[in-house]
Amino acid sequence: MTPQELFNTGKKYFETKNYPRAERAFVKLLQLGAPYADVQNMLGVIYHIEGKFNNAIEAFEEALKINPHYTEASLNLAVLYNDLGEYKKAKALYARVHKRKSSSGLDPIVRGKIANMHANLGDTYCGFGKYHEAAEEYKKALKWGPTFPDIRTKLGIAYRETGLKDLSIKELTKTVSEKPFYTPARLQLGITHYTAGNKKKAAQAWNEVLKKDKTNRLAKMYLKLCESPS
Repeated sequence: MTPQELFNTGKKYFETKNYPRAERAFVKLLQLGAPYADVQNMLGVIYHIEGKFNNAIEAFEEALKINPHYTEASLNLAVLYNDLGEYKKAKALYARVHKRKSSSGLDPIVRGKIANMHANLGDTYCGFGKYHEAAEEYKKALKWGPTFPDIRTKLGIAYRETGLKDLSIKELTKTVSEKPFYTPARLQLGITHYTAGNKKKAAQAWNEVLKKDKTNRLAKMYLKLCESPS
């Protein structure tokens, strides 16, 4: 394969979360000797997910050597340092990527990016069935983006999948309260109530979805579960 073909192949596998194949393609590409900041950054993400933290740090640092102004690599490395408890190093990196501070600390755009990075890592853990680890990442994400309903909903789902249904209901109820028109949270709240054996509350949640969206197919399908014999 040509360098461009290796890059395209690796990126395709990376975007579809097929990390082992992405890693192989990127390693082959780097063996050709050309500097690729994007490749080093993506390898850093892969190594972080795989728990190869030293390799991840080396990859992110290499990306920043190639491009010192690479915001995403800086944030990815900061998130990793934060996960490892290296708070001073994380803080120094955060300082690189923003000049203006809001009253709550970091620039809101930067906070949003950090929140989404943790959320993306949580999504990856969910994909491997590691819901405990996913929940931890979603909680970290919510520290940076506490008003993000999609992340709180994902936390509720992760709790449910680990058997923590009370915590799932708590998070999903909070999302529904803060974002009444965010349909995914109501749908998931109904699912948690149903799996907890409370068909009445499940039906209430799904009927609330239909009040706002009469054509919602998922809500209609789930309601049929409540009509079936126990």
